[in-house]
Amino acid sequence: MLTGKRAGPIVLFLVAWGANLVFDGLSWASPALSPPHLLHRYMPEMIRGMVSPAVLAPMASMVLAAIALLLLSIVPPEAPRRLLHLFGWLLGFWLLSEGLLAWVWLDAPGGAVVAALATGIPRSLAVAWILLRLQGRPAEAEGR
Repeated sequence: MLTGKRAGPIVLFLVAWGANLVFDGLSWASPALSPPHLLHRYMPEMIRGMVSPAVLAPMASMVLAAIALLLLSIVPPEAPRRLLHLFGWLLGFWLLSEGLLAWVWLDAPGGAVVAALATGIPRSLAVAWILLRLQGRPAEAEGR
């Protein structure tokens, strides 16, 4: 863990945005890894004509990064198993937001939706781990 160095909110946001973009990029390499917001083929034709995955990926990743920073702020630095707590919050938000998106906007088979929602597990864990590593330990904990 970094000692004495803590990344600021802009760096944390940019890194979280980048991490989410990497996971979205994996869906281009393997469509089986597509999150719900990139299941373009299951969107209504009208919506497919208005938005492209090349726009959806950066915008959704930006929102997910902002939410990650907000959730990071509610998990106290002194919390035991902080990674597990942040991961749980991120995954819960993922399931809620992406699940609602899939329910309302997608006409996808159930298996595709479950697989797409499952992509939130490694994504949430990776983002939580990266943010906590970059945030470092609080100054008051370093003297202990």
